[in-house]
Amino acid sequence: MGCHAMGVTLGPDDLVLSSGSLENPPIEELVEAAVLGGFAGLTLWPAVYPADPAIGERIRDADLTVVDMDAVIVWVGPDDPGGPYYEEAPREAVFEAAAALGATGVNSLLVCPGSATKEQAVEAMASLADQAADIGADVYMEFSRNRPIPDPATSAEVVAATGRANCGLTVDFWHVFYGPGDFADFAAIPGYLIGAIQLNDAPAESHEDLGWATRYLRCVPGEGAMDLSGALRTIRGAGCQAPITLEVFDSGRLEALGPVGFARLLGDSTRRLLAKLNS
Repeated sequence: MGCHAMGVTLGPDDLVLSSGSLENPPIEELVEAAVLGGFAGLTLWPAVYPADPAIGERIRDADLTVVDMDAVIVWVGPDDPGGPYYEEAPREAVFEAAAALGATGVNSLLVCPGSATKEQAVEAMASLADQAADIGADVYMEFSRNRPIPDPATSAEVVAATGRANCGLTVDFWHVFYGPGDFADFAAIPGYLIGAIQLNDAPAESHEDLGWATRYLRCVPGEGAMDLSGALRTIRGAGCQAPITLEVFDSGRLEALGPVGFARLLGDSTRRLLAKLNS
């Protein structure tokens, strides 16, 4: 599992910009911000960036790699009401966009009204992995406290149980920070199971509405309360070689700095973090 596209290989020192961090601007603005911010790749929201050849051409012209489409939403368990479950693009549209834009991976979120069994999650992820394999891509499962599989350890068990080499985890630092589980859990998780890292920081004081804060109040790496160096050291120590995607939703900072200014801030802050980590 890894980020390979069009002869380009992204590794642990490469930075990837999530389109969501810039509130999904037109592709020209997104590409400009990524290039000027020193990013090697992009994560794209498929509801905004569909299977349009012009989008793929613009990204390739800038020598950027589409690391993943974020995300496909999948129901697990019985009584599926049918999508859309949030604001997502349909499943087939996500994979069509991934194929057309040359994405190396597809992120996934599992949803259900209550608790799903581990077996149901394994079945869902195996199906996604098979569909991703048809276009030469990986698929990742993003866990969080409000998902049917909420913690790092159980999530790792799920993706391993699929038996698919192209099935792994997305580790969003925000979700790990707020539990259940914590970054220490990754010492016991093989690094090759981690296909994507979404880096951000968290306020020192938790907001009373965590759902709102998740969408609008994430911090620039190094400006919050997380021990980012320790977390990355643990994850890298387990063998994870995934690039780092900056997924920082901060509407106020984005409005103040603009897309290019915010992208530069995200890139510079993360490079400082990695320099300390590698020194």
